[in-house]
Amino acid sequence: MGNLLTILQHREGEHFGGNMRYLPILFTLLVLVGCGSPVGNKGADPRPVSVFVLQPSITQLSPATTPVNSVPFLLTVNGANFGTAATVFWNGSALHTVFLTSNQLVATITPQNLLFMGPVQIYVLSGGLTSNTIDFNVTPQ
Repeated sequence: MGNLLTILQHREGEHFGGNMRYLPILFTLLVLVGCGSPVGNKGADPRPVSVFVLQPSITQLSPATTPVNSVPFLLTVNGANFGTAATVFWNGSALHTVFLTSNQLVATITPQNLLFMGPVQIYVLSGGLTSNTIDFNVTPQ
């Protein structure tokens, strides 16, 4: 159990207790290791393991708008069912994305993303599933 706690410790020393971002890692470890094997079964686990991936969804963008040709910023994407490898897309192009929680991602918006006015379609790809699309508005200055 000591090794599992070591894996689940955050760099700054935060433990698994209240921080749910390590839950997908723990779940993956349990699936890979199995739940145990009965004696005489030669190591095979007779119980099937089902893994369900829930479709991600976006509820809010923050900010939801910015002027054309503005400075780079971090876009916060709030929603549900985001996996640790979730990626935010800007008009179909992947953005550098940081997983915060299963309900929040942060994506880097560059000056190149802000060259043109108009609505920009934002969606999240997580676990092979695509979220709903929400428009981000690049407005006139």
